Amino acid sequence: MKLKVENLSKLKVDGTYLFKDVSFSLFGKEIITISGPSGVGKTTLLKCIAQLVIYEEGCIFFNDKTPEESGVPNWRTQIMYVPQRTPIMPGTPLEFSQKIRTFSSQRLINKFYDDPIEISGRWNISEELWEKNWNQLSGGELQRISLAIALSSLDPKTCHLVEKTLKEYSCIIVTHDPEQEKRISTHRIVLKPHMENENNYGHLL
Repeated sequence: MKLKVENLSKLKVDGTYLFKDVSFSLFGKEIITISGPSGVGKTTLLKCIAQLVIYEEGCIFFNDKTPEESGVPNWRTQIMYVPQRTPIMPGTPLEFSQKIRTFSSQRLINKFYDDPIEISGRWNISEELWEKNWNQLSGGELQRISLAIALSSLDPKTCHLVEKTLKEYSCIIVTHDPEQEKRISTHRIVLKPHMENENNYGHLL
């Protein structure tokens, strides 16, 4: 597995750069942490990689294919963005999970699905919580259920790696904790506020 980001740049609404020329590669079983002050685009960078936010410059490849070559719906089944706190949605997590499986891009890999309820059960999430409304769940419950839904669509080989430990899985994580960064990262990216004529940040350290 290889994710490659080349010279990725994102503009703000005023036409200035949020970040510019971010480049790195992520291989299997690596964890990249992204740190930096608030407002430099850490979360936006993750959303760009997941094809949830449009970026103005640069290229992204997953296993040597661009999002256009893979098809964006298929890309999103392979590269998933898990927010720190899931947006509150109507209905229950169970209804949401069942709806996702009706999407055409998900039906193509349906035979590989693990049960997200079973996955979350390993993290002390009871089946009853899946039938509660999203707004009735705690922050920790929201995070574990969201992660279980994301992991449930991975193929068995990748899932096996995830089940061993997340540290053995390929992840890009935003962190504000230097000690956590030291503990889990194989590489790190430090984003700084963009300055004119300065584009040599956002590379692996």
